[in-house]
Amino acid sequence: MQRSHTTLAFLSLALGAIAHAQNYSADIVDLAKPGTPTLAKIYVTKDKRRIEFQPSSGDGALVSHLAPVPPDNKSLDVHISGVGKTIVLDLANRKSVILEPDQKAYIERNWGDPAPSDLYRAYVFLHASVNPEDACSDWVPTVKGTLCKKVGYESVDGRRAIKYELSAGRDTLSMWVDIGLHILVKRKTNWTDTELHNVHEGQQPSSLFEIPAGYIAWPLGIDGVVGEHQPE
Repeated sequence: MQRSHTTLAFLSLALGAIAHAQNYSADIVDLAKPGTPTLAKIYVTKDKRRIEFQPSSGDGALVSHLAPVPPDNKSLDVHISGVGKTIVLDLANRKSVILEPDQKAYIERNWGDPAPSDLYRAYVFLHASVNPEDACSDWVPTVKGTLCKKVGYESVDGRRAIKYELSAGRDTLSMWVDIGLHILVKRKTNWTDTELHNVHEGQQPSSLFEIPAGYIAWPLGIDGVVGEHQPE
């Protein structure tokens, strides 16, 4: 089970490297929770991403991956609360900045340490790079052993999308690709059910991806909870 989930998670990460991003903003909402709370607000440009974590994002929105430790050699994650935090990802310079508005402080890190967890990373990186009508052609060669099937056309928050199902072992990942923007607009796994609402196309203000004036560099690390990788 663990290896299957890791395969599907890697698929999201691998596609992020080849995807052509559009300019848009949106809300990630949780359909599995009462009231459909907003987990995060996202802003995307060609080479930058901004994720503003909301109170419903919970304790594992950010993850720092630790190297395997003997004698078990298990890969461990440090799960970090996203509540009240914003992460800005700079693809061109391979940097990430965590903003702490309450403290008027920021923490700058090298790329991927920490990083958004699988759920959030999928929405800001996963796109059908060429043809949303045949996304399986992009996805299947990326990870061996993954099966991909085009299910059909559906509407997600009023936007026309195509549903795909990917499977690896016992795990199934359903993904809906927006026909116009080529972006992921809905993601459902054995454990989660989320989608994008309030999608707005257009250039995003450059100030969203900058460190606000008056913020100071935070010299300390980020507190978190160490644990094995959990499915999302």
